Amino acid sequence: MDADPALSERAVERACRIVEVRRFGPYALLSMAAPDLARRAVPGQFVMVAVPGGSFLLRRPISVHSVTSERVRLLVEPRGSGTAVLAALPVGETLSVAGPLGRGFPLADVTAGLLVGGGIGTAPLQFLADELRGRGVPLLAAFGFRDAAQARLAGAFDIEPLWVATEDGSIGRRGTAVALLDALEIPAQATVFACGPTPMVAALAAWATRRGSSGFASLEAHMACGSGACHGCVIPTSVGYKRVCSDGPVFPLGELEG
Repeated sequence: MDADPALSERAVERACRIVEVRRFGPYALLSMAAPDLARRAVPGQFVMVAVPGGSFLLRRPISVHSVTSERVRLLVEPRGSGTAVLAALPVGETLSVAGPLGRGFPLADVTAGLLVGGGIGTAPLQFLADELRGRGVPLLAAFGFRDAAQARLAGAFDIEPLWVATEDGSIGRRGTAVALLDALEIPAQATVFACGPTPMVAALAAWATRRGSSGFASLEAHMACGSGACHGCVIPTSVGYKRVCSDGPVFPLGELEG
């Protein structure tokens, strides 16, 4: 199930019924019946979700959190009015979902995995962990959160071992996810996989460079179309300007500019 760049070109819109909702404080894990999407998606991709009610023009980009059989799960943080509506949806609601979109994590030749996430950026790492475990690849994860309230997100994950840090020290180790890495025994050959805020990704890229490690990061960005047409999510990289939605959202750590 390595990432297939052509998948974004074959992305389709589909109606997906919510069949289960789990809540972790204000965060919601929405499980949708979506067999076609489940077959097509690869770790690191995302979907564009229409907010029900007719009051919101633009879809919201949301990472695929996990896939099991015919179900696709989305982990939603109520950041604004649109995502607040999505996070409050009940079982039985039907969502218009377009995807899968973007390029996922390259997994060929990975012999060990280090998963690093920050805040809601942790969302796509469960799908990745499931895929790596299915391939027999050993892994460990380090997640960073602002405080105990945001750390409730960790309850949505089944990753072992999973180490947690909070900036205020209320849960786990005090500090950031990147600072936490210095306290862990990480295999020398581990490939780094990350998703989180820009400062975290920049700090992780510097950490990987010092260690001589390679890896990939899934970037967060505001997106209007999700397909590269509007050029609203362009970022500078060491190989030129790239669109997060269509050229990414996954990029090699070495290409990202601090």
